[in-house]
Amino acid sequence: MKDFIRRHPLAAVFAFVTVCVLPMMILRDPSPSNELRYLSIVEEALEGGHFFCFYNQGIPYTDKPPLFFWLLMFFRLFCSSTCMWLPILFTALIPSFVTVAVMDRWLRLASSGQSTLWRVASAAFFLAGMLVMIQTFFLRMDMLMTMFIILALFTFWKMYTGRDVRKADRWLLPLYIFLALFTKGPVGFFAPVLIIVAFLTLEKSLRRLPEFLGWRQWLVMLLLFGGWILGAWLEGGGEYIRSLLFHQTLDRAVNAFTHKQPFWWYIPTLLYTVLPYTLLMIPAVVFLYTQRDPSDSFGRLLLTSIAVIFIMLSAFSGKLAIYLTPILPFMAYLMPKFGKMTDGRAETIKKAALLVVAAILAVGGIGILAMSRATGRDLLAPMALRLAIVTPYIFCKTILAIAATLAAGSIAAIVVICRKGWVKGAIALGAAIYLAVLAAGVTIEPLNEFTAYEKVCREAVKASDSDTYNTLYVRRPENMDVYLGCDVCDWKEDIDGFVAGDHRGEVLIVPTDLAISDTRLKEYLESREGTRVGEFSVFGL
Repeated sequence: MKDFIRRHPLAAVFAFVTVCVLPMMILRDPSPSNELRYLSIVEEALEGGHFFCFYNQGIPYTDKPPLFFWLLMFFRLFCSSTCMWLPILFTALIPSFVTVAVMDRWLRLASSGQSTLWRVASAAFFLAGMLVMIQTFFLRMDMLMTMFIILALFTFWKMYTGRDVRKADRWLLPLYIFLALFTKGPVGFFAPVLIIVAFLTLEKSLRRLPEFLGWRQWLVMLLLFGGWILGAWLEGGGEYIRSLLFHQTLDRAVNAFTHKQPFWWYIPTLLYTVLPYTLLMIPAVVFLYTQRDPSDSFGRLLLTSIAVIFIMLSAFSGKLAIYLTPILPFMAYLMPKFGKMTDGRAETIKKAALLVVAAILAVGGIGILAMSRATGRDLLAPMALRLAIVTPYIFCKTILAIAATLAAGSIAAIVVICRKGWVKGAIALGAAIYLAVLAAGVTIEPLNEFTAYEKVCREAVKASDSDTYNTLYVRRPENMDVYLGCDVCDWKEDIDGFVAGDHRGEVLIVPTDLAISDTRLKEYLESREGTRVGEFSVFGL
């Protein structure tokens, strides 16, 4: 095994991560917030036979370009409407591996080789960061866009330095930029373009810009973009194009209608996106900004990329933590340079940066296990009772499995950090994170009823032969049609309107607490017995 890891370090990392996340990919039900919506949009597109314009419950959905949905539509041909593991594999997990492979090759080209230890450690800094780790089993397009941005910038760097250049690179660069745009939207286009311009400006080489983004490259991008817009116009008309080009780009950037946050919002957000390496990676990047090496174009380009993307995202009105994904490969692959520049210096501080987080994870895991065993006499019992009331699934099998694995893995990582050094300790801590994901994946079934809608919809279908399903106080119930086969009647928070109607033979899905506490609903449902599924109850009316 050691010989295999030494000869094929990335293959060993990829195999380990795949084994750890596969149960979560297969056994976890789609989340209502985004994943179920994407699956519903794909079903609607396949039924309507449209491939450039997408709709959610008949309403134009111009938030995302077609590439991600095309992939979902393709994989829909091979599995059921609610299957996620296959599309996640090709839109998230494999793109994360490709990103690591490209960054690894880039690092080795720039530094004339790299030790096996640092190749594995760099992959761990990227893949085990909280934001990336979640995306390895979550249906999103951010990692796919990040992969294309990395490919574009790696191609640019090769052309800029003249290392390992191929004739096709001048055509691949605009293709990668367009595919990043075609995956997620304007960020995929502006990120690589602005980075290239900013880097050349800082290098006092802006006159070389036509070598990389000359008329040929712009022509390729314009032709591809024009083909997309033409297809969308033919299917959706001018109103769809206006929404696509203005409402979903300019309006969202300047005055977002969702996820609106202040300019500084990403500064504290970054602190948890790179957990468990926050106390190590962020100071390392700040240190490298103060120690810029004129002879290291690789390091300077990565630092420029972090700054440009961070400033650009901060300037946009709409913000989500997951939007920071494109800067994470650059942060992770600056760590070998940081390690080399600080070799033999401040080793205790670097160890402490990992030990603090590992200790918190270990204590937290042990604390959850202890509270789960608390009885009426224990000092922990009142706290455990409050947690169980506020979060009903806090002591479920999945949470306890995560807590136990994190506690054991973090303690093992502490031993490695103290005995083997901070680099191997970082790898051990990353391994502990993914073993916790594995533990969660194999025990996720009981938690699905609290985090997804599949089980509650299954009970709703059993409750009545009617095809009319009503919901009250349910978040985003419209995409339940993936399971129910028909649209739901969402009463939102209008209890009076619902109880005033005749719903004989129909079904009601409502939070259990509301059905018990609201006198109007309690009186309406007093002669009916509901089936409890997670936080909801299903009533046959």
